Amino acid sequence: MYNLIMSGTVLGSFIQVLPVSVLASFLYVVIRYIKIKNGNMKANLSKEIIRTIFVCYLTGLISLVLVPFNFWSVVWGYIYNGYSVNSISFLNGSFNLMPSFFKLATGELELGSWVKTMLAGNVLMFVPLGLLLPLAFDRINKHVMLGLTVVIPLFVEIVQILVGRSFDTDDLICNFIGIIAGYLIYLCVAGLLKRRNKTK
Repeated sequence: MYNLIMSGTVLGSFIQVLPVSVLASFLYVVIRYIKIKNGNMKANLSKEIIRTIFVCYLTGLISLVLVPFNFWSVVWGYIYNGYSVNSISFLNGSFNLMPSFFKLATGELELGSWVKTMLAGNVLMFVPLGLLLPLAFDRINKHVMLGLTVVIPLFVEIVQILVGRSFDTDDLICNFIGIIAGYLIYLCVAGLLKRRNKTK
């Protein structure tokens, strides 16, 4: 298991942050239950489930992109071995302002498996954000979503510089595309449900 966690693969990264995501979801459920019970509030079960899933996803996302790149490797090193050969570093991030499609066009970069995985991963990682935000919060309309689609990726990239990662234009573009894709899925599903309800 330790070798899988430390493998640097998508599955390994997922397992690294899974415990903290599950813990955050559990705490959210407990807090919501207490708040609803003490406030004699009416709970919408489907909405609460979606919000719990959103908390789980958001915790995982934050744990993956807003901490130093080797943070969880160091943590799991201490958990399994009692020590870590690496140390966590901050404030030494770098900049990549040239999008990969420019580098591909000039022949500076080849579209290998690593590039495909990196680009696809940065898109897919943010698709649930665009899908879950309007499902979890009724006040998220098209205008709010458009603003968040610009602000969130930019915020993530700025924070990544502070935690020793890089400000990467590719990430910015891919994250933007991922959020938009997720929101378009939401709009399609919502539109289909409205049509279905009208025909009943």
